[in-house]
Amino acid sequence: MSQTRTEEFYIENYDKYNYKIHEWIIYSAVGVLVMAVIGWIFYRKIIPVAFISALGLFYPKIRKRQLIETRRNILRLQFKDMLYYIGAALSAGKSVEQAFVYAHGILRNLYPGKKAYIVNETELIIKRLQMNENIENILKDFAARSGVEEIQHFSDVFSVCKRTGGNLVEVIRTTSGMIGERIEIKQEIEIGLAAKKQEQRILSLSSVMMVLFISLMSGEFMEPMFATSSGRIIMTFSLILLGVGIFVSNRIMNIRF
Repeated sequence: MSQTRTEEFYIENYDKYNYKIHEWIIYSAVGVLVMAVIGWIFYRKIIPVAFISALGLFYPKIRKRQLIETRRNILRLQFKDMLYYIGAALSAGKSVEQAFVYAHGILRNLYPGKKAYIVNETELIIKRLQMNENIENILKDFAARSGVEEIQHFSDVFSVCKRTGGNLVEVIRTTSGMIGERIEIKQEIEIGLAAKKQEQRILSLSSVMMVLFISLMSGEFMEPMFATSSGRIIMTFSLILLGVGIFVSNRIMNIRF
């Protein structure tokens, strides 16, 4: 990463997500509350419930991965828009620096209010170009921080094109089209998986709700499960199987592309 970058221009790595204090408290509270309810349904004893509820403190870490992936998906879509406007500017005969200035102005109007990721990035690129940094290094830095495969591919192609004197306009137009098709395919896959993910959540929840329903409707029938050692062992084994099932199903549904 270039040493000429000042703290004013710094943008955090997209592979990381730093919680604000209130966010961490909210996600931790949600995790602890959900795990405490599950612990009460399966054990009805203070000590097991307290132990299981403590596992909810790991939820912010799980949620952080989801937030990072969501941020990358948003950046990927916004990057496609940036490529389109840069390509249009280069086709009109503008220089690379002028193309980024043009794209930044349009993107700022396209994403009003709180600055979008791509607005911040184009602003950073313009400032670093004004400081006479190499555009290839700037794009490589952007690609490395983003963790988005499409941006990495564009950075590599752009570098080769600049070194070999290729048709930059055609490269950007072709790359934009390929990225657009790739994003559309991803969206189709996500739509197809959405129903299956919802079914998986319902099945996971139904197991817990079944235990709660039987406990409330037939308390005497379920009492040995909460009052005897063998019953608690069975409930523990059932809870472990439920957890393993949720973990495996999430891994199956979590398709990276």
